[in-house]
Formats: sequence, C-alpha cells, structure tokens
Amino acid sequence: MDRPVGRQPSRYAVPPTTVLPALPTVPVYPDPPPPANAPVWQRLVAQGVVPPEDWDALPPADRAKVEGERADARQIDALAALGLLTDYQANRVRAGRTRGLVLGNYRVLDRVGAGGMGVVYRGEHRRLRQVVAIKALHGVAEPNPRALGRFFVEVRAVAQLKHPNIVTAIDAGEEPAGGTDGPPIPYFVMEFVPGRDLEQAVTAAGPLGVPEACHVAHQIADALLEAHRHGLVHRDIKPSNVLLTPDGQAKLLDFGLARLPDEGRLTAPGVRLGTVGYMAPEQARDAHAVDLRADVYGLGCTLFYALTGKAPFADVAAAAVGPPPSAAVLRPGLPAGLDTALGRMMAADPAHRYPTAEAAMRALLPYLRPAPRPAAVSAWGNDAAFPRPQPAPGSDGDGGPCRVLIVDDQTEIRRLCKIALSAEGYACDEAGSGPDAVALAAARPYDLVLLDVDLPGFNGEEVLRRLRRAAGGKHQKVVMFSGNSSGDDLSRILLAGADDFVTKPFSIVQLRARVKTCLRLKDAQDRSDLLARRLVAMNGELEQNLTARDSELIRARNAMVLAMAKLVEHRSAETGPHLMRLQRYCKVLAEEAATVPAFAPHLDPVFNRLLEDCAPLHDIGKAALPDHILNKPGALDPNERLLMQAHTTVGAETLREVARQYPFATGFLQMATDIARSHHEKWDGTGYPDRLAGEAIPLAARLVAVADVYDALRGKRVYKPALSHTSTVLTMTEASPGHFDPALMEVFDRCAGEFDRIFREFGG
Repeated sequence: MDRPVGRQPSRYAVPPTTVLPALPTVPVYPDPPPPANAPVWQRLVAQGVVPPEDWDALPPADRAKVEGERADARQIDALAALGLLTDYQANRVRAGRTRGLVLGNYRVLDRVGAGGMGVVYRGEHRRLRQVVAIKALHGVAEPNPRALGRFFVEVRAVAQLKHPNIVTAIDAGEEPAGGTDGPPIPYFVMEFVPGRDLEQAVTAAGPLGVPEACHVAHQIADALLEAHRHGLVHRDIKPSNVLLTPDGQAKLLDFGLARLPDEGRLTAPGVRLGTVGYMAPEQARDAHAVDLRADVYGLGCTLFYALTGKAPFADVAAAAVGPPPSAAVLRPGLPAGLDTALGRMMAADPAHRYPTAEAAMRALLPYLRPAPRPAAVSAWGNDAAFPRPQPAPGSDGDGGPCRVLIVDDQTEIRRLCKIALSAEGYACDEAGSGPDAVALAAARPYDLVLLDVDLPGFNGEEVLRRLRRAAGGKHQKVVMFSGNSSGDDLSRILLAGADDFVTKPFSIVQLRARVKTCLRLKDAQDRSDLLARRLVAMNGELEQNLTARDSELIRARNAMVLAMAKLVEHRSAETGPHLMRLQRYCKVLAEEAATVPAFAPHLDPVFNRLLEDCAPLHDIGKAALPDHILNKPGALDPNERLLMQAHTTVGAETLREVARQYPFATGFLQMATDIARSHHEKWDGTGYPDRLAGEAIPLAARLVAVADVYDALRGKRVYKPALSHTSTVLTMTEASPGHFDPALMEVFDRCAGEFDRIFREFGG
C-alpha cells in the first residue's frame, strides 16, 4: 500500500525526536565559507562532501590537475577519477543538488533504497570514517506533522531494540534548514550490514532450500519476539525487509510502520498500512487495531515466498477469503508438516494462527538446517583457530635445531630427504635398516623420525613399536614412507602410533610440508607440557603453604589457572572474555542444580567452587593442536576431525600426568581432568572421545558442556552469526535431542535468564 510520506520543519510539535543523543557536529572546514562563485572543488571541501584531509593528502600534481580545470563539470570528473567523489555524489553535484550530501557528522556516499518512511543511504562518519546506513526523511511541499512523527517512531523503535537479528541504531539528528535551499532533514543512523534482501536473493537465484528458508524465518521470528516484548508490532514483514548477510544471518529492517503502544495520535483508526500480498486481513481493515499475530501472518507469507518465489496472495480480498494457499502445490516434496505450519501462520482468522512469534519458532525447529561443522570447531565447542608466534624454521622451540632421523634402505631417498630438510635448518641423521634405526634412536633423542615401511632386519612397523615403547623423546613424531601399502595398511600403521604418512614417490614440497606440520604439533605439545609444569609448580607451592592465607593463595592459584587457560584461548580473536563467562555460568547452573534432589547429594559448596575454578581448563588440550588444523578455513576431513577431537585426550592426559606426580592436588586436578576429557561427550553416547552415555559422563563435564555450548552459540564467529538468547535456549532444549542430560536441561531452563545476564555483562 502507499504509505504516508512527508517532512516537517522543526517548528511543528511532534513526539520526541530521538532516544539516542546526536553527537555535536564538528566543523570540518574551519575557514570562512567560500563565495558562491568559488570553484566547485573548494565549495565541496568546505561543505565536507569531499573530506578536507583527503584533499590535503593528494599529491601536489593531482591537486593542480583539479584546480587547473576551468569548468565545474571537468573538476567534478577529476574529483571522481581521484576517488574523492562516488558516482552517486558526482551525479548529485552535477545536478546542483548538494544539499543532503552531508547530514550532521555524516557524509552520504550512495543511495541504497527507500524504506517505509524515507530514503536509505550508505554513509560515512566524517571523523571516524565508519561506514553506516543513514535513513533520511526528505521534505515535501506541505509539512505533515503525522509523517514526521511516524518517522521518529522508527527512530525510537530501533533504538530500544538490541538483538542480533535486528539492525542496530547508532545515532539520530536533524540537518538544519538551509534557508531557501530547503527545510530541515531529520535522519537516523544505523549499522551498515552488507548483503542483499530476501527478495533480491530469490529473484537472483530462485527459491531457497527448505532448511535455509526456515533458518531465515526462524531468525526473523526471533527478532519479532524481541520487538513484541517492547510492545512493538512491525506491520510490514515482507521479503524486501529481510536482509541476508554473507555469513547466513538474517536482519529485520524498516520499523517505519511499527505500531507503538501509544501510537493513537500517529495512526488514525481505519488507516491501512502495509504491503499487499503480505498484509494480514485485519491490518487491511484497520492497521491501528492489529496485534502481534499480524506479524506472524507476515512472517508466514515471507516464508512462503522464500520457498516458492511467489507471494501467497494477489490482493487483500484473496487473503481474507478461503484457506491460505499450499506451498506444496508450487513446490512438490515440501514436508507436509512445514506446509501445515505455513497454513497456520497465514490463517485469515488471527485466532487460528500461532499466538506468538515464539510458537512459530518452535514450529520451524524440525526443518532448520543442522549447525554447520566449522573448520576449526567441534559441533558445539569452542575449538577456535588463531595464530601465535612460531619458532624459527628448523628450530625446536628452544633455540636449537630440530633433529630428524631418516630411515630408508634406498640411499637416494635418504640423500633427497637430507638435502631437502637440511636446507630448512634441520639436523639430519641417516639409517638404512631397522636395527640401525633403533640403535640410533636409543643413543640420542630425535624430534622426528622419517621411517620407511619396508626395511631390512625388521620392518618399519616393528621399528615404530620399539620407538613408542622406548619413548626416547617426549612427543616424538614418526612419519612413515610407503610405496605400495594399501589404504588398510596405512590405517593400521596410524593406529599403531604413526603421526602421518607419505606415499612414494613424493615431492620435496610435500615432504617439507608434512615434516613442518608434525614438528609444529610437537612444539605445541611441548609448550603445553611447559604450561602444565608451571601450573604444577605454582599449585604445589601454594597448596603446601596454606596457612592463615588460605583464601588468598587459592585465589592466586585460580588466577594462575585462568591466566594459563587464556594463553590457549587467546590464540583466537573470536572468544573474548569466554573464560570469565564460563566460570559464572557454571556457578549459576551448579547452585541451581543443587536445589534438585537428583543432584543435591553431589553438589555441595566445595564441589561447586572447585567446578568454577577448574572450568577454564576445559580446552587446555588445544595447545597441542597444529596450526594447520586450527587455522584451516574449510571443512575438516575425517582425519583432521579426529586430530581436532584429540584436544580432549591430550588435555586430560597432561592433567592426569600432573596428578600422578603431585598427589597433593588430586582433587583439583581430577575434576579438571574429567572436564577436559569429557566435556564433548553426549548423553546419548554419540560424543567423543570415549562415547560415554548417561550418568557415565562425569557430572562436572556435563555442567561445563551446557555452559560451553551456550556461550558458543551466543557468540559471533567467522563461520556463523550470533544467536539470540531465545534461539540459543530453544536450540539447546528442543533442537538438540540426546545432547545434554535431560534433568540438567530442566535446571538450565530455570536459570537461563541468568546466563543471558552474564553474557551481556561480560562482553557479550
């Protein structure tokens, strides 16, 4: 439908114009304004259309080229060619319409589109140079107080909504009147979100897949749930108001037609607002009288479009008469349950629709796409990848060269390997038989052994077994050579303890890559041991000297634990204060669970405090993972996934070894070991590494798993958008059967609000 559009000089009495205070406009060009007949470049710099600092930064020859042009049109062309004007700005300047290219602290760069109550631009903060979206209400000949008031309804509505699926408000203001050049221009500023709207996406590539379409609708329903909590009804849910970002996030746009609780003075009874094909029948009769079920209707119509590429209704009369159309008719094979859910969302009678956006979210849960397994994370955890400083090539991390033993009965192979690796700074020794290899390995430690499968004396598998039994070097790596072994043979060799294999013939590049990968893993494991030794030293010193300063020393120990865990965590730029939140989630969950008879015998204050202290060590084993696994941008293959999952066993073995050597810390380290090893186990036995099921999973690990998954789902990652609190709770409680302890999920449901508070308080 046509929407009331207008502008209003500031003298008109309207509702409060902003919730967000506009930053004071800073004069960008402090000199007196140039005369009207000044060169166009000078006027544009004075107005701020061309940033003065960009003009001043031009090479003298480029400035002279612009200033040397006599005609305004040629100066504009020169500025555009130098990147000081966008095409949109240049066209506006050529047409003599420079007013509105600067709005307060913002420069308008391009026109993006038209919203419900104004024009949307891509802009830039004049000082911060931050790219933003700007919505401006441009004037009409006759002032319209209701149109101006409606514009600021959207400003207030967006400003109070904080949700990952709703565009974020940044600023608001009004560009002063320009005399005869025009009235004031109200505007508000939002985050600029790259992507295209749902209508554009479907037009360009056709209807979405069922999981993708339902995932989009689920996110928009979540956004509506947040709006409805604030008493807002959007009233214009349609494909062009759903923005899809490159990372799969859906953002709800354009609250220009939103109904506020006190909007009576802005929307007269009987007024029709909305868009034909997506507007609920009751909204067509009287937009003032609708409730949140009108948005559920618009959501159903939008999902129908995403699945079929067509609007469900041609006009308002068709929507009000008869049952809604079946999407399965236009798209055979659509799940019957989803078609039924769509029909209920689009029911003509509001009483027959889902009563809330949350009910619609629950209806869509069975059809959502499974959470993608990212390159450097497990399905639920926080195995994020992040770089750290590496030792020099060929170094063992302590300044000396890495020692490599090359074992092969072919002299030319040994020589090739030695030349290739010596050039990288590795110290290489050679052996031509199995017995010689064992003797050399017993005489001196090697960081890595290149071992042929077929050897005289005894074969490579026997050498491998003896090397592993002897344990001549901590974390010693073994890479096997093979020219004719089958896939089953190689799998057996890996299970016997080899770290990797290379198939003959191989290239020097391949050899170097495999060696470097294994040595990076060894270096990471050595560093993990160093962390553990420091932990033991600090822990032993503190626990042996507990006296009147017990509490202070315990806090010091826990601070050390947290610091060392952060050494691992900070390999990722994505996690933020994850460890602090994790501790607090565990505390809240354990204290709530202690009130439940099934858990009360196990959760006393000592256990709960120990859980809080140990939780940061849950992913300590990630220190041993190689960077090429952690940093891989694509999906992990099966072997890489197994290596990724090994962080649980590596972390647990490190802590268990510490506990064996220092029994005075058994309680603390035993719980830390249980958490490190078992926090990826699932209640139904499908987790890892031990496929434990039910109560066989240590209680501490079950508690940490809930906290860890919640924080992982709430956080934004390079491979996924952030989920809201509501979507996260629904995903965990209703869309993850078999993952968590059901009794613990009931406890989580009771205290989930505290999880949300913690997430927001500590950097969420």
